[in-house]
Amino acid sequence: MARLTQPARSTFTDADDLAAYDAVIERQSGLFAAPDDPDLGAPNVGEYWGALLNSPRMTAIAAQMGNFVRTAGEHPDSYAHWERELVDQVLCADFKTNIVLGLHVPDAVSAGVRLEAIEALRYGHEENLNDDERLLVGYIRAVVTGTVDDQLFVAVRERMGARGLIDYTCFIMWLSWIIRFMQVLDTPSASDEDIDALITGLRDGSVEVPNFRERIG
Repeated sequence: MARLTQPARSTFTDADDLAAYDAVIERQSGLFAAPDDPDLGAPNVGEYWGALLNSPRMTAIAAQMGNFVRTAGEHPDSYAHWERELVDQVLCADFKTNIVLGLHVPDAVSAGVRLEAIEALRYGHEENLNDDERLLVGYIRAVVTGTVDDQLFVAVRERMGARGLIDYTCFIMWLSWIIRFMQVLDTPSASDEDIDALITGLRDGSVEVPNFRERIG
């Protein structure tokens, strides 16, 4: 059973809360098919976003941040979409969770992450990472652990520029926040078997690669 569920819109009377609630509903409904729920007086936006809506204004801020980090890859002076998707693979491997992988393994392949890199991180064969991937993986881990040294900082800045480094660092920390929040809320997660089968299907072509751009708005 979910630890928190989406509150009915009528729960809130404050104008700012109601505006934030409606903004989140509109955004999520634009990304996914959110079914109308008469008991809620609004579409049901799923277990994670629905739970967050117990604090509508915080959730609206989170939605805006989500939009920013997903669209940064559209700008030439920020990180690329595949670099963003790589963060999901690293953090899920290191945090030992599948909580976002059902969506973000296929999206990673769609955005240009090598399936070999996904497998290397998931199955502990990081010798199969190329030098560029190894640099980014090292930076992602150093950001999370607070161990970014001068050499690593300079290497990443030279690679993606000052804005790209700031944006990428923001996303790494933001995704850490998301994963940990999902774990607090006990958001359902795919099983190891499900993710392994997904990877196998992407490898042999039996799973269709989606268009990740459908979820970057």
